[in-house]
Amino acid sequence: MSETPRRHVRRSPSEWRQLIDEQARSGLSQTAFCAARAVSTTSFQHWKRRLSAAAAPSSSSTWLDLGPLRESVATAWDLELELGDGLCLRLRRC
Repeated sequence: MSETPRRHVRRSPSEWRQLIDEQARSGLSQTAFCAARAVSTTSFQHWKRRLSAAAAPSSSSTWLDLGPLRESVATAWDLELELGDGLCLRLRRC
């Protein structure tokens, strides 16, 4: 009895995204989903990591909006950020 060799299917990133979304909605494990769809589990996991890394915002481009600093605001505040390596940034509004 001979096994039929698997045919290599090349998918676009959007096709991988669709498969990843389908697996998440299916309630199946990655292994069970991939077996049912004849998809390589290794490729599935590779693309899931790759697409999630591409979707995650870069920490260097993430800003925290503190809102406008209005002249009429009389409230004082202190803000302290620990940056690591013994560095600390302190901001104070008097």
